[in-house]
Amino acid sequence: MSKTLLSGGLIAGALAGVVVALLQLWLIQPLIIEAERYETGELALPLVQTEDQPGMSTTIQPDDMQIEGTHLSRAGLTVIFLTLTWCGFGLLAGASMSAAQMSTNVRPFSAVGIAVSGFAVAFLAPALGLPPELPGMPAANLSSRQLWWILTLVATAAGLALTLRFENWAARGVALAVISLPHVVGAPTVPVAAPMIPPDLAGLYVARVLGVNFLGWLVLGALLERLLAGPLGRKLPTYRKMLD
Repeated sequence: MSKTLLSGGLIAGALAGVVVALLQLWLIQPLIIEAERYETGELALPLVQTEDQPGMSTTIQPDDMQIEGTHLSRAGLTVIFLTLTWCGFGLLAGASMSAAQMSTNVRPFSAVGIAVSGFAVAFLAPALGLPPELPGMPAANLSSRQLWWILTLVATAAGLALTLRFENWAARGVALAVISLPHVVGAPTVPVAAPMIPPDLAGLYVARVLGVNFLGWLVLGALLERLLAGPLGRKLPTYRKMLD
């Protein structure tokens, strides 16, 4: 059964990763490319333009063939990276389902429950302190951000596990405290710097990143539920029985 859950998680994760990659190329990649134009000085905000550069760029522009080749290479790497990343998410979700299946005290939950839980742990909770950043945006120290992100992910996962494992109010209070702890401590402070990216571009990027990843988790949850024959709480059949 555990092998079935893990293999199902790998398949579901790979398919969800392809969906997320396609959405990324359509909705998010153009925003990143535009932000890079601000970062390199090709574009500039009115407040940071100089008299010598009233909205004009002095950057040497590559030819169209070079730009197209770069974009195709980036698109391919994006698809590979996101597919592998979501395979990891699928394996973690499958392992979580396996652990829940072996526990008699965990309440069953469906594809939507898997999606909301995974999205909250991996994206929403960290984004409350460290929202997704475009190139050229001021950012705190990388190691500090990575440490806070990992602590937030672990704390959120532990809090959700407590709420699923225990139904009493004391456990829920402890879970809330655990989930809130990284946010009480606070995310690393972003240094004060003159903005290089338009605020509306940064806001649209954050919204699309969160939206695309939530859709990815919905796809992953739905595929897991489909591959593993329904929400947790039922006896999960093997693939051979499903084919029969």
